[in-house]
Amino acid sequence: MEFLFLVIVYEKNKKIKIPSKFREVEIKRYTNKEIVSKIINYGIPITVCVGMTYAGDLIDLSNTMARLIAGGQLESQASRLYGFLVKYKQLINVPIAIVTSLAVAILPAISSAAAINDKETVKSKIRYAFRLCFLISVPSAVGLGILSGSIFNMLKFGDGSYLMKYGSIVVVLMSVMQIQTTILQSIGKLYTATLYAVIGIVCKVVANYFLIAIPSLNILGAIYGSIIGYVVPIVLNHRMLLKSLNIKFKLLEQAKKPIIASVFMGIVVGTSKLFLVKFFNLTSKGYFANTTVTLIAVILGMYSYLFAMVITGGITKEDFEVFPRRLNKFIPKFIMAKMK
Repeated sequence: MEFLFLVIVYEKNKKIKIPSKFREVEIKRYTNKEIVSKIINYGIPITVCVGMTYAGDLIDLSNTMARLIAGGQLESQASRLYGFLVKYKQLINVPIAIVTSLAVAILPAISSAAAINDKETVKSKIRYAFRLCFLISVPSAVGLGILSGSIFNMLKFGDGSYLMKYGSIVVVLMSVMQIQTTILQSIGKLYTATLYAVIGIVCKVVANYFLIAIPSLNILGAIYGSIIGYVVPIVLNHRMLLKSLNIKFKLLEQAKKPIIASVFMGIVVGTSKLFLVKFFNLTSKGYFANTTVTLIAVILGMYSYLFAMVITGGITKEDFEVFPRRLNKFIPKFIMAKMK
């Protein structure tokens, strides 16, 4: 359907009026053969890179179950633990999807700036991309970690909340790697990005093989394996970005303010949850009380994080241009007034 939509839009808008002063500019046109060749050269590594993520999940399916059983778990228990892992992955994919959609919007600017060797613009756009990345992923990781038990109960995911408690950091790592990979692809390092993604998956599989079989870790070994599987390509990607673009860039520099704001948010969320749980235990118990407490804590966390980011200067009015304008009406006026 998306393909058909693009074809229809193209057919309606393919005739472009060019101002007379631009008509003398020499335009290089590619033949159909050259266009197909470029599509293949770009499409194959990008497709493989995306496919390797899903391939890693498929490997996890057989590898995790087998290693849990090798570690002394019964097949029924191993299946139950793997089910917790699947639900954990479903949750962490939500903030990652948001990060990707926001950051990809400015990546064409990185590609065009790199093409004309505009280092300052490249550095500025990369910094902005990672700032958006940390702006979403850091508070998401902190929130999911603190409210892991409440969220799992609200969604009726069972007793696997401890996976989120220990593994919420993976949200940040996955987001950073996704941004790095897309930037490398935008500057023409397609096969390099794919190679590093493959190396990360291999490290993850090897780590999982040994860690999951340790009885004291069992399914937590998959979480630690994921952390290893993302840290390795992040380091490789970062080195390649610095080498390819010949710029100095500190990755964690963009994470300072989101971390400070997330700590403040975590205190607010943890404290509010404690008081709300005591209050609802006096009035009602069960699923309704847990869901209400969780939703209120999430809302308080969002506003406290936004407030802290505005106070520290970690978010500006320019950042809100990326978000739908409808969201502005949900932001208190006193916060908007302090925003630069």
